[in-house]
Amino acid sequence: MPWAGNVLGPLDYMAVTCHVPAADLDEAVAIFLSWGTGGVEWEDGQLAVAPYTDIPLLPGQPFVRAYFPLDESWPESQSRVEAEARQRGWAVDYREVFTQDWENSWKQYYHTILLPEGYAVVPAWNEEPGPVAQDRQIILDPAQAFGTGTHPTTLMCLEQIIAENPRGRRVLDLGAGSGILAILAARMGAGRIVAVEPDPVAFRVLADNVLRNGSAIDLVLGTLSDVRGDEVFDLALLNLIADIIIPEWPHLLPHLAPGGRAILSGILSERTQAVADTVERSGAHVETVTNAQGWAMMVVAR
Repeated sequence: MPWAGNVLGPLDYMAVTCHVPAADLDEAVAIFLSWGTGGVEWEDGQLAVAPYTDIPLLPGQPFVRAYFPLDESWPESQSRVEAEARQRGWAVDYREVFTQDWENSWKQYYHTILLPEGYAVVPAWNEEPGPVAQDRQIILDPAQAFGTGTHPTTLMCLEQIIAENPRGRRVLDLGAGSGILAILAARMGAGRIVAVEPDPVAFRVLADNVLRNGSAIDLVLGTLSDVRGDEVFDLALLNLIADIIIPEWPHLLPHLAPGGRAILSGILSERTQAVADTVERSGAHVETVTNAQGWAMMVVAR
């Protein structure tokens, strides 16, 4: 789905949904993509459960939905859609979608998240965060970055950081996203904190959230290779995926101080052993593995 920041000025869209036979799904997606729409989404109609979706999706009719800008090009686009649908026997329906909806409507579902020891993740637009001490609030606007605290991978990391008590420790947050983990570490009195994020859009969100919280965090737009080679950390945070953690682990290890620890999350439960094997082969040790909703988090000691 397109997001509001990818256009100059406000622009509304027409959501065009084609209900197609399962056999036509891939072709329908390819057709819409070839037309250069503002975004395409689709469902194959199959049952989907965690960890592949946060909200279970029941079986249903397959569909493809494309978003066309409501500008002077729309009448021609509509004619093209209807001609294609008639030829192939697809049912079509239309719905106007307003840019403002994408920017703000999701916020109604994002509320304060209470954490152990009185800490809380508070939406930046929440004027009444409740009985949470100001110095224990992580004030967050995730925007287009990953990390709201609602996903089990992030929540497990937040709870583990609190359990680790990073006060005075050097912390590396690799793939920082919204900055939620690094900001919590800062709130808890960590020493030097470096947050690394390769995506420019997420990096802007990260920088905004760090400023919003008044956190002393050094930001790096890039990857682990952009971290100073001689710098070491007492605690590393990697809320990524197994396919990134496994190849990055040998490069991370020199940055982990003797006796240092790492929190590894974003790992599908079935990939846990592959990550653990990589860690153990390096001479580090997996202390604990926690599972939630098909995802795993492990705590590693060097």
